[in-house]
Amino acid sequence: MEEKQPEAVELLVSVLIVTRNTVEPLRRCLEALEKAPDRASFEVLVVDNGSRDGCQSIDSEFPEVTVLRLPHLFGLTKARNIGIRTAKAEHLLLLSPYVVMPPGGVTALAARLRQETGALAVCPLLLDASGTPVSRAHVLPTPDQVKQHWRDPSGLPTLNLPEGSEPLPIGMHDGHALLIRRQTIVGINYLDERYGEAWIDAELAWQIRRAGRKILLLPDLRAELQPVPARFEEDPAGDADFAAGASSYIAKNAGWFAGFLFHTVLVLGTLAGLLTFRRIGYRMALVSRLLSGGKIDGTDQQL
Repeated sequence: MEEKQPEAVELLVSVLIVTRNTVEPLRRCLEALEKAPDRASFEVLVVDNGSRDGCQSIDSEFPEVTVLRLPHLFGLTKARNIGIRTAKAEHLLLLSPYVVMPPGGVTALAARLRQETGALAVCPLLLDASGTPVSRAHVLPTPDQVKQHWRDPSGLPTLNLPEGSEPLPIGMHDGHALLIRRQTIVGINYLDERYGEAWIDAELAWQIRRAGRKILLLPDLRAELQPVPARFEEDPAGDADFAAGASSYIAKNAGWFAGFLFHTVLVLGTLAGLLTFRRIGYRMALVSRLLSGGKIDGTDQQL
């Protein structure tokens, strides 16, 4: 008598995690995913952006996880596109390594996206270890708001988080967890690689609004956000990338010249700052990167 084979489970979600030197939070993120009761219904893809702390070999601890190893820092946008092209499922969960999903949370997000007509993407409410909500939901930024907050998108105007369970339409999420149909991203010819690390989440939110759809924050679906390190203050590569992303977003929303003008003002302002004889090394490195385009996309093999 032939042994009955277990029925195949439909692959619903590709969980895509881009990581760089975040091995401890990544380990906890993957532990939660691997223990999930719905694990057979999703795949886990980790795109490692040139880590040196063990992230690149995390599949030795989690053999069911697929790790795509990049030789150095390619930037968030290019790394995500590499992962998206590898993904097999209908839905994509763009997940930060700092997020710990609850049991059943991955497929619950996919089920809710199927239910919510008018939504192209959904995201969970994020809580810290004490249970305090830490999600940041923003309106879709205007070019003027981007000019003001180009170094720190978290400073953009925020929406009040809902106290009940009613879904909240938001303009832009905080970049930690977003579930979207893979075909949505394929339909816009993947993520725009004019962006490097910064502002790509605003670009994707803009594409969703352009399609006449919305992003929903689901307060009844919750996940834990581990502590995220503060960004290094004097980081010419990171600041130039933020400037390049902001310029691209402004150009899309206000025209090519507006983006060019914003970028030019930043270059001239940084040059003028050299006359103060303060932070000269940082300013010279920033000017050099701004003049060369600025974005982090894998061309600088030292990063």
